[in-house]
Amino acid sequence: MSPRRPGLVVLVAFVAALAGRFTLVRVGLDVPVVNDVRVPLFLVLLLCLALETHRSGPHPAAGGYALLGVAALLAYQGISVLWAPPGAVTGPAVGDLCAIAGLLLVYFTLAAWDRDGVTAVTLTLFHVAAWVYFLAAATGRGHASNGRWAALGGGPNVFVRIMVLGAITSLYLYLRNGERLIWLVPIPAFLFGAVASGSRGGMAALGITVTVALLAIRPRLDFARLAKPLALLAVVAAVLVITVGPLIAGYVQQRFIEATLGQGYASQRDVLFQMALRIFLQRPILGTGLNGFNAVANLGFGERYVHNLPLSMAAEGGFVGLALLLLAWLCLWYAYRSVPVRERSLEARTAAYCGIFIGAASLFSGDYYDARLMWILLLLAAVRPAPAPAGAVTRPLARGAAARHVRPGSGGAGPGPPGH
Repeated sequence: MSPRRPGLVVLVAFVAALAGRFTLVRVGLDVPVVNDVRVPLFLVLLLCLALETHRSGPHPAAGGYALLGVAALLAYQGISVLWAPPGAVTGPAVGDLCAIAGLLLVYFTLAAWDRDGVTAVTLTLFHVAAWVYFLAAATGRGHASNGRWAALGGGPNVFVRIMVLGAITSLYLYLRNGERLIWLVPIPAFLFGAVASGSRGGMAALGITVTVALLAIRPRLDFARLAKPLALLAVVAAVLVITVGPLIAGYVQQRFIEATLGQGYASQRDVLFQMALRIFLQRPILGTGLNGFNAVANLGFGERYVHNLPLSMAAEGGFVGLALLLLAWLCLWYAYRSVPVRERSLEARTAAYCGIFIGAASLFSGDYYDARLMWILLLLAAVRPAPAPAGAVTRPLARGAAARHVRPGSGGAGPGPPGH
């Protein structure tokens, strides 16, 4: 008899993770307590998780120490409010840390229950979300004032992350569904949306992710196998550029070429990075404390975070914070590497690449809460159900477990993180 798998809780967890700091004010409502949609969403999520796990029993996890590294980092950040400077607004930041911790606890439980099933649903939902965001932006709704593409209340830097995740999950669905070319068709559209977002950091993060992927799969590349998919992508991309490319051609010329290459415009990232490094050198051990960067830097309204996760941790957490950040990454990496190469599922490998992309994007934009998807995706790649004791697995379950790892398109030139 096959084990019971998580149901609605996976969808609720995805919505809670993707929603971010969405408030009802954006749709013209102002309701106390539940104005931040995370409050009702998290209550529903925890209720669903409690009901489902109560019915299915405990789920031992392998690689659970990966969660401990991230938990130690979040706990230290919370404690750092004790030495935050006067004027630092720490309440919302503490709430964000608690939200991240809650999401990670939920996804850890789900990964220990049925990692590959949960990850498959999550990746598919990212693909659906990418379509929703792309179609919303293509209609002109949600664009920034300077013409950069965005949608559903999120900024261009959020939009580019969803677009790239859509492209990665397109490749995942292509490999998972017998290499049917139809699944590759959305990739040029999503990459077009990524360019239209004007996010230079997002495009740099995509370049980093592609480089990591090529280094990982280079020994196993089959160019004969890739010829037809690449030809299809080239044709679709050409059609897309010819039909709608002129709509953003001038904007791309101004944003990426003239402003970036010609004028060296960096959206003040260089100023923020230099200030963060200066604060770190002034307070090298413990930093300024949680959300203390803006109070110490005094750069004016709006510049409230560094837009670089390691530098932000250095400025606000000092050497201790940087060490814990590195420890969290190493725990996730070691948990992932502890699985033999042949036993790494397509879902785990794809989640790892998605997490690498979000991590690379966190070098150029976003704050601590914006890195939540990185932690979730890397956790899904690293944590898995604990192996059953010898002789305890029934024959039908053994066949089901094998089916999740051996499916059409999951081998060969499929994606695999560094060292695959």
